Amino acid sequence: MSAPKLFIFLLISTGLGWNLQAQCDPDFRPTGLTESIPVPGGGVLLQWDAVPGSDGVKIRIESASAGPFDRVIVGPADLDRYLVPYQYVVGPGPYTWRVLAACFTLTGPPFFESTRFSEPSTFYPPFPFVLLCGAVTDIDGNTYNMVEIGDQCWMNTNLKVEHYLNGDAIPTGLSGLDWSTTTSGAFAVYDNNPANKFLYGLLYNWFAVADSRGLCPEGTHIPSDEEWTALTDYLGGGDVAGGKMKSVGTLSTGTGLWLAPNRAATNSSGFIGLPGGGRANVGFYGAQELNGIWWSSTESPIFPNSALGRILSYDDGVAGLYFDKKRAGSSVRCLRD
Repeated sequence: MSAPKLFIFLLISTGLGWNLQAQCDPDFRPTGLTESIPVPGGGVLLQWDAVPGSDGVKIRIESASAGPFDRVIVGPADLDRYLVPYQYVVGPGPYTWRVLAACFTLTGPPFFESTRFSEPSTFYPPFPFVLLCGAVTDIDGNTYNMVEIGDQCWMNTNLKVEHYLNGDAIPTGLSGLDWSTTTSGAFAVYDNNPANKFLYGLLYNWFAVADSRGLCPEGTHIPSDEEWTALTDYLGGGDVAGGKMKSVGTLSTGTGLWLAPNRAATNSSGFIGLPGGGRANVGFYGAQELNGIWWSSTESPIFPNSALGRILSYDDGVAGLYFDKKRAGSSVRCLRD
């Protein structure tokens, strides 16, 4: 499993290189916390003074909009720094972070002792672009930044609301069979893993997209196929717009969420397109790490019971026209009215 996709690791050991005696003072707090942005758009580098004798660290990062997540690193390397990929910090900030150090011991369980968490320090999202459109909040209280691209204002993260605008719950938890036969709005979490909601938002069938009760936050709407085309035209056309819309980095290098090579990705638009994959109309999940797929509000003029959208891929810079059955589950971005 790829390290960038995990927020919570267990402090485990192979049994090699343990300290026979833990050296982490349980009353000590790590010090020297600093934040920097070494490369524009490349993430926030968190650093602190390494704790002598430590074998691992836990970094806790939280904000009002995104909630807390933990990153645990088991040594011997990088026990005094962590580069937070910018696609992990897309809320408005500020983000508060703390760090503690841990030392393995043979006197367990739990076979490690830890220091106390450091005093908190803060940082703000390292946007490589200017957010001129403010933010919107959905009925569940999730906040989304809006980025100006041309004369449009787009959410730069995927929707994760679980209720329609009138407060009605959107059905979820459907089995593969139920998903493949429903003609009502529904959402799913990829592979039923809650961490995927935090990273990629939710997957909605098109019936939820088209529901008259409203899916997007007040003041925004599901973009039509024509509005998607206006976006990609502004970015130079569909053949090159995808690279400007994709988040940078790859899983193999620990810098992003896309499978290598994530060709042509620059995210120069600020769209921050992530490879959230989808749920097929027959109920199974697929394409995470490979594709980002988003619905439009436009039905297919050619294929029955289908609707249009856009797709980004790990292996090219294209923003492709996409269509699928209305029962399929895809990500959703909302556009300012």
